[in-house]
Amino acid sequence: MSYGEQMIKKFLYLISILVILTLAACGPGPAPTLSADDVRNTAVADAWIAMTLTQAAIPTATVTPSLTPAPTLTPFPTLPPISPTALQALTTTDPCNQPPPIQPNGALSRVKFINKTGGNVNLSFGMNTPNDWGECVTYTFVLGIYGEVIETVLAGCYWAFGWVTASEPSTAQSIDLLCLANSNKAPAVWISSEVIAFH
Repeated sequence: MSYGEQMIKKFLYLISILVILTLAACGPGPAPTLSADDVRNTAVADAWIAMTLTQAAIPTATVTPSLTPAPTLTPFPTLPPISPTALQALTTTDPCNQPPPIQPNGALSRVKFINKTGGNVNLSFGMNTPNDWGECVTYTFVLGIYGEVIETVLAGCYWAFGWVTASEPSTAQSIDLLCLANSNKAPAVWISSEVIAFH
């Protein structure tokens, strides 16, 4: 081999080494390495995931019903039947707290109730003492907002009490007895938020 051929061969060898070094320098960098803290944190996270999956895999506890005997029924004590007179005594503690009869025996009177409140009124209108026929009743009426109604009642003296369901609920009551004589006239009874009286 001549000297010139050797020089070309060495030159090509040198150029190939330079090309290899150049390509190696332009290649990707070394693989990143994890620090000790990163390795520890990853291990802790893996441990928590394993614990969570293990806990999720545990079957839930189910309560198996136990066979318990059905409760035995104890019979109620038998009570003697209530006599009609005892029942009447229980329900009629106030002789004037009775519903009005369908066909009253005593004299009748008319009365006009006028609602002056800003709400509905549930009115109780009860006799103070029995009439000559022993009738002593309590009437109930419902009046709408600013409503008026004319009713026929037994003649006698009455007390009145009203539950007013306005924006501010209140109770109205009569201060004096409202006495009605046997008459076709219908005196006006005004119901305000607190007082019920003749007008």
